[in-house]
Amino acid sequence: MPITKVWLEEKDCISCEACESGCPEVFVIQDGECKIKPEASDPAYLAKYSDKIKEVAEACPVECIKFTEA
Repeated sequence: MPITKVWLEEKDCISCEACESGCPEVFVIQDGECKIKPEASDPAYLAKYSDKIKEVAEACPVECIKFTEA
C-alpha cells in the first residue's frame, strides 16, 4: 500500500541520519535535526518512495518515523 503521509516524533529523534541515508528524497538532516522535506507533504510524491520509507522506519533505532498508508 502506498504511503500517503509521513512524520517524525521529533522529541524521540536522535538524528542518527539513518533516514536521510536510506531515503534522501524524503528526509534531510538540517542543523542537527531530521526534517521531512516540503515536497513530501504530497501523497503522490510519497507514494513513489513508500518502500524506502518503510525500510527506514523499520531501521530507525528509536522508532520515531511514523506513516499512514492508503
